[in-house]
Amino acid sequence: MGLSSSLKPYFLLLFVCSLNVSTINSTKPLKEEAVLFGGKFPALYVIGDSLVDSGNNNHLETKVKSNFPPYGSNFEGGKPTGRFSDGKTIADYIAIYYGLPLVPAYLGLSEEQRNNISTGINYASASCGIFPDTGKRLGKCLSLSVQVDLFNETIEKNLKKKFKTNSELSKHLAESLFMTAIGVNDYVFFYNKTIDANEFANKLLHEFMIQIKRLHKLGARNFFINNIKPLGCYPNIIAHTVPRGSCNDNLNLVISVFNAKLRRSLSHMKHKFSKTSFLYSDYFNFMLGLRGPSSNQATSNLLNTTSPCCPNVYDGGLTTSCTPGSTSCKVPETHIFFDPFHPTQLVNLMYAISCFQERKVCHVVRDALA
Repeated sequence: MGLSSSLKPYFLLLFVCSLNVSTINSTKPLKEEAVLFGGKFPALYVIGDSLVDSGNNNHLETKVKSNFPPYGSNFEGGKPTGRFSDGKTIADYIAIYYGLPLVPAYLGLSEEQRNNISTGINYASASCGIFPDTGKRLGKCLSLSVQVDLFNETIEKNLKKKFKTNSELSKHLAESLFMTAIGVNDYVFFYNKTIDANEFANKLLHEFMIQIKRLHKLGARNFFINNIKPLGCYPNIIAHTVPRGSCNDNLNLVISVFNAKLRRSLSHMKHKFSKTSFLYSDYFNFMLGLRGPSSNQATSNLLNTTSPCCPNVYDGGLTTSCTPGSTSCKVPETHIFFDPFHPTQLVNLMYAISCFQERKVCHVVRDALA
């Protein structure tokens, strides 16, 4: 039997408890930890791909969309929104943790709405990545640099109307949280066995850090950085491994090279820029851990670690999402993956608990030279 629906209130209670920072810290925390784990941010700005897209691809000419059933079956109202899950994404749970409203998709907002929003905007776009051309063969999407361009546009066209003085605007930007979750599609579209893993990771990291520095120059001071997920254990990959269902360890190793470089680079950036904080999210090992033996009751009850909920019958094709008319499993909570490339809402909630309440996934980045 899969995860019982009776366990869902238990997980929700755990997460709600984590909203009270006093329940997390029995001793007085370091100032930076208190801010990143228990602070109150005025806004959350989301940069990323399909893991956190809240509907931007709905408004683009692309094959990569999720604005149709069975997506959204567990979302508020049970309707698809453009999120690649049955419900909330990790960005949604991060917003909830910090007491913010769910962050709306930039392309779904009118100019008037953009002028009036000061609690954050989501620029994430499914299929895109760090490299400018990633995902483009599937249609239009917003690459990392374009997303930062749009944030810059938000400052110039919208936030400057909301905040009447430069000091007010600077304060808003410096106190807001900037989340990134991007990079896996660059490996999907451009990495192959003939490419040196270190060289590829260096190029990808170079492009990523250019954009992080751009955000910093624009006024960002608090960053929530997700590393790249273990693509080698996802349904669209393990359907072709031998034995079928086993992880592609070589692919995971290649991605872990990038993740290690990313963490070191954030430590060096922490040293270079004063009054700048980074929360590093080890999403790679969180997802990897869901496959293995665990004393965690939730994990041990998530029996289906290999097949997606949608499509219900998965043949290991190239598709990385459901299609209109796809049939899905009746209880997404019995699966880690909702579709061949994206987790279920329950797994996203488990991530939030592991990050904020258990502090197993997310860690404050220290100065490399401290």
